[in-house]
Amino acid sequence: MKKFYSIITAVSLAVSGVLGVYMFCQRFALLHLGLLYDELYSMATAFPGFSWAYIWREMLLKDVNLPLYNFILYGWNHLFPLTPFYMRLLSALVSAATVPLVWFLAPKRWSPIQRFIFTALMAGSFALVQFAGVIRAYSFAVLAVATLTLQALSLLDLLATHKNPSAKRWAAFFLTGLFAAYLHYFSSALFFITALLIFFYACYFKTGRKTVFWGTAAVFACWLPWVYHTVTLMASPGSSWWYATPPLQASFEIAQFLFGSDRLLGGLVVLTVLAGTSILFAYKKTLLLRTDFIVPLGQSLILLGVVAAVSHKYNLWLDRYFLAAMPSFLLLLAYALFHLQARHKILIVLLPLLLMGWIGEHWEFVHNAKQEPTGLKNALTHLTQLEKRHTLLVDTAKTGYPPAALQVMYTFYAPKNYALELIPLTLQNRKLAFTGEKLPVLIPVCSVHHLIFTETTYGLEEAQEPLIFAPDICILSAKPGRIIKND
Repeated sequence: MKKFYSIITAVSLAVSGVLGVYMFCQRFALLHLGLLYDELYSMATAFPGFSWAYIWREMLLKDVNLPLYNFILYGWNHLFPLTPFYMRLLSALVSAATVPLVWFLAPKRWSPIQRFIFTALMAGSFALVQFAGVIRAYSFAVLAVATLTLQALSLLDLLATHKNPSAKRWAAFFLTGLFAAYLHYFSSALFFITALLIFFYACYFKTGRKTVFWGTAAVFACWLPWVYHTVTLMASPGSSWWYATPPLQASFEIAQFLFGSDRLLGGLVVLTVLAGTSILFAYKKTLLLRTDFIVPLGQSLILLGVVAAVSHKYNLWLDRYFLAAMPSFLLLLAYALFHLQARHKILIVLLPLLLMGWIGEHWEFVHNAKQEPTGLKNALTHLTQLEKRHTLLVDTAKTGYPPAALQVMYTFYAPKNYALELIPLTLQNRKLAFTGEKLPVLIPVCSVHHLIFTETTYGLEEAQEPLIFAPDICILSAKPGRIIKND
């Protein structure tokens, strides 16, 4: 029987390795796709034709997004052509680099199987693969959170022996935290949560308390100016935020986004309940000292609590935001799988089965992927090549980004050297839509709600059925209508 279990383990690990390598390579499979709306903004804030001082002043300081990724992409765009492929390549390379990095940063006490399970999950996560090349900070945030979490586990191993880690180890952790703090608000939150957990353990072990406190305080002091800027900007008159989603519905949608369809999600829930129950009974006297379990659990629970609290005012229940927390979620899952296979060797088969399920999710995504996600390319082709337009009205009320970025965003797909002027739609110039040349109105982030908002706010009616390009871009040909003021 022992030989049988050895064969099952070897085959399961081999299959998982092959599946992990396949998903690792898939990070580079979709770099040709066109740019999403948010990606166009990333491109605009890293446009090599602008000086960094101009981008900082006219775009980043008028937006709430953390600026470090934009700075890195700005440097990258000075080295490589400004095309979707090369801009996506930067994020994909960072996502790919995270996989071997977690293998080498894993605590030394981990067995090869535990190290392999976590690395395979990081390689095979379909959510991480699908967003690997997205031109946003997500891949960098995942890298930062994975690094600081594994650094934390190694620091706690030393604290448990009542040895204060070296200054070099502490410095690496806090520098990673500062990197995370300026990438994404979720990665910054996860750093401070992790530092808090280390502080609790440092108090318990009576070692390293001052180092944790003052190191975290230094990172917070460096981060505080941008937080103050963000709070001030969002409190200003006229600021807006994402629509609210009922927390229960949002939680279910986020879980599907991160872990898969109903069947996969149901299986993971059963696995988590069984593993959690077994862990509680097996280690009930020493559970709090099992940092491989407590740290990612604490990260996850405290993060969810913070998101729930903040979402009373600003909705943060957005699926892609939680990508930054995937290293924490996958650490918990890896611990559960490792514990189950340690108790019952045959349960190692759960790892390749899970990876195969995630590959199925990825294949469905690839099948549904479109060459041009935003429709902006087709819209501009229609306006410039068919209608020969050189001037457009643009509804900027719901764009969500600083006006200085819009010209670059909306003309990215225009023909080279084609003179195209974008005029922000206002109550004063609304007549340009139905007099003289009768300029078309370009409505980005278009939906029925946004279309009605534009028509009633600016007193426009549809002269003909609006042209829809993919789900998020439309062009309105207008005639005079009635202005309806919002109370």
